[in-house]
This record gives sequence, structure tokens and C-alpha cells, in this order.
Amino acid sequence: MTRMDGGLTLIGPTAGVCVDCAETARLATAKAPRDVRLKGLVAPAFQPLVTALENQRHDTVIAIRTDLGLVSTHRITPGNCCSPAPAANEETKTPNGELRTPDRSAGLKDAVVDFRHGPVTALFRTGDLPLATVTAELDSHTAGYGRTTSFEEAERVALFEAVERRNGMRPRHPDPREASFAELGPDQALDPQRLGLNDFGNTYHPDLKMRWAEGWSYTRRGPVRVPEQVAYWAAHTPAEQRFVHETSNGCGLGNSLTEAVLHGLFEVAERDAFLMAWYAQTSLTRITLPPDPLLHHLADRLEELGYELLFLNATNDLGIPAVLTLARTTGEGLPQAFFAAGAGPDPVKALRSAAVEVAVDVEAFADRARANPENYRRERLLRLLHDPTLVRSMDDHVAVNTLPEARERYANLVSDDPPETLHDQRNHTDLRDLLDRYTEDLRGQGLELIAVDQSDPHTTNTLGLHCAKVVVPGTLPMTFGHLHRRTTGLPRLGSTAGHPHPFP
Repeated sequence: MTRMDGGLTLIGPTAGVCVDCAETARLATAKAPRDVRLKGLVAPAFQPLVTALENQRHDTVIAIRTDLGLVSTHRITPGNCCSPAPAANEETKTPNGELRTPDRSAGLKDAVVDFRHGPVTALFRTGDLPLATVTAELDSHTAGYGRTTSFEEAERVALFEAVERRNGMRPRHPDPREASFAELGPDQALDPQRLGLNDFGNTYHPDLKMRWAEGWSYTRRGPVRVPEQVAYWAAHTPAEQRFVHETSNGCGLGNSLTEAVLHGLFEVAERDAFLMAWYAQTSLTRITLPPDPLLHHLADRLEELGYELLFLNATNDLGIPAVLTLARTTGEGLPQAFFAAGAGPDPVKALRSAAVEVAVDVEAFADRARANPENYRRERLLRLLHDPTLVRSMDDHVAVNTLPEARERYANLVSDDPPETLHDQRNHTDLRDLLDRYTEDLRGQGLELIAVDQSDPHTTNTLGLHCAKVVVPGTLPMTFGHLHRRTTGLPRLGSTAGHPHPFP
């Protein structure tokens, strides 16, 4: 089949993948409205070429630029109609306490990067930050990021994160049925009141009808429905049904579903530890750094810029080692503080994750301020400081807490106690055993571990990857926009609401 897209003539695919998948991918990349379709007439001069190509068997889209006479081919990511059901893949054996099984995603770049049909439309390298940084741009103003010691590895990480975010945006087969929690009951569905709510905008009530996604309670070892708007962070939820503004909090990716759930759980623990410490004004003990070259490199680099890099033990009742990093300075004219976090049973990886995030944020802050000077004017940030309802974006959360006047918000965050070591919890040979252990630990705290399998068939069958959204009702989820904070109805936090958090 041939379609016209402005100056492009698009031919096929004629095998393997259907035309609908190709057209949907192209329109998504072009950010076109969902009801738009590609139509038009072939330029007469190119009709013989088009006819010849239409009669050939190919599983790609052949694009002809009729203004320049250029021809290119584009691989298509199969959509729901062209992908078989996900194949079972639960290899969870891992040697020496590793947190990932051997990588089976060879050819990932070729499988997901295409500038016309996506899903990743471009890869950008940034070379002026403390680490090699790569951005994998998706087709909906979303991206995956990689920050490592080499561009090759950073590109790989960025692509993994892009796959995770794409799968986590919205369900591949939305269930059109709607029901209220009052109709389903706690045996079938997760009670939204356990998720932490806010007192602004639409308020939740048990009779509110909504769409649900199928999840699995690892604690109860049975199925449970999760509100679709919680299971997928960009679900097309009607305004009258929306009661939370979800983020990618708790999304994880792995070589098996078990691995994806584990890494989603680590992210839940990371964000919960950060927000619990921030809102409850907990004093945290410093961590003794292990002899890891990257950690000391980042600390030295920040010291050259005038910042002291602190590593604080934010591990709480969830029992998963968690780190909060604080890069602080009293230098005149400098942003005063930056924060980040990391969590997981491998202390070095948790420390690295937190250190990388904060170090990159310190140096990227100046670039963001130059690009949008109006958003970073001191007068504007002071208004945000005095009126938290004006804090509406991720950048606002970070920027307002860089003011000297915000120091009192974290003045008591660092304890005077002697530094301590973050303990290694890796004594497993199977990731499923590790997940079972954490599930039981959470049960002991009265908490439930729930996950939604977000993997689309292409991700599982072609890339060998799985994506999951992890929800632990009762933990603090990361939100952006102070009015969207979800701190109501969480017994672990109590009544403390606190200032807008500085999480990046």
C-alpha cells in the first residue's frame, strides 16, 4: 500500500508487519492527532518506481522524497495486531548476587531507533557534563537518559530507559469497562485510598467509576485490579475520573518479569526513602564511601566547583538500602543545594546512582537557566518559596530549593552521628528468591507488593525485555507540582506535609 505524507511517498510494508502499524508509528512520530490518516496522490514522475516497489516483498517502509528524489528504508516496530502474545521468559538465576541476568538485548539500537517511525526518533550526546550523557528521544516529548563513563554504555542505558518509559505510558489493550471500587471490593481491586491522595482537584470517592488494569499481588499471590491511571503514567484518563497525577515512579525494566519487578521495587524504595526523610525532617547519618573510583571522581569534581558532596543513609522501614545525596555550598552566587537518591541491595550501585544524578544536575542547572532565564529569575523563585502552590514542574522543585533562603528546609537533614557503612544485602543466586524475601519483609511491615506487567509483545518477543509498574500501597510516591503531592492517608508519614521536595 502506498500513502502520501507531504513530500514523502511511503510504500509498504508488504510483509511481516501490517500497514496500519506503519501508519500509526509514523503519525505518532509526527505528533499528529490520533484521528489523522495519510492520504494523497503519487507524483507522476515517480509512479513507475512506486509500482515496481509495491510488487516487491519487504517488511520495511520505503520512503521516497519526491522533492529530492531520495530513497530510504525504515524498520517498523510491530503493533498489537502484528505481535504474538508475550512469550514466557523467566530465567532468574544469577551468579554472585548480581541484580541482572545476562543481557539478551543484542541489536537493541537497530530494533528501536528510526527517525521517521520511531519509537526512538533520535539519540543525542552531551559531552560537557561530568559523565558521558545520551538522550534517547521518544515520539511524545519523552526521553530515556543514560549517564555513564562511556558514550557506548550511556547510549545503551538511554535506550533501555526509553523502552521502559514507552511501555509504561499507556496500556496496549485498554479495558473499556469501567467500575468503581465500591462495586469491585478489596478482594478484586486495590483500594485507591491506600495509595496516598491529595486534597486538591478531583477528590476520590469509592463510587467513582474508572478503568482498571490487571495486576498481581505478590503478597497475596493472586490477581488484583489497579486503577489504570496508576498502572500507566500517561493513560488517557477522562478528566472527571482522574484523582492522581501519576509519574513513572515504580517502573522497572529487566530480562524477565521478576527482574523488572525487583528494579521497580528499588525505585519505589528510593523515592519513598527520599520523601519520608524530607517531609518528616529526619536527620540522616553520613555514609562512609567505599574505595570506588567513580564516587571519588564525582566528589572531587564537585569540590572543584565549590560543592561538598554528602552521602546520607536514608534506609527506612522498607528494609532496602537507600541513599540520599546532597551537594551543598555556601558560595556566593551559586545555587546552594542539589539532591538525589538511590536504592538497592548493592550499596556501591545505590551510591553511584545517587552520585551520578546529583553531579549531573549541578552542572546541567546552568544550561537550563541559560535556556529559560525567565524561569530561574531570583524574583520568580522567591515567589515560589513563599507560595508553594506555584511550584508546578520538576524544574520548579529543584530550582526553588537552590535559594539561600531555602537552607532552613534541610538544615537538620544531616546528623552529627559518626559515619556508617551501607550494608550489602546480596546473598542470593536467584532473583526470584530475592523478590520473595523482600515481599515477606514488606508483609512484616503491613505492606503489600503489587505489580502490573506493562510489557508489549514486541518488547518481550523481539527485544527479550520486560517492563513492570510496581505499587506498594502505603509508601510515598514521587510527584511533581506541590498541589499534586500524595501525602494524605499514609500512616507511615503521619500528618506531616512539608515544603516542596527538591527531587530531580
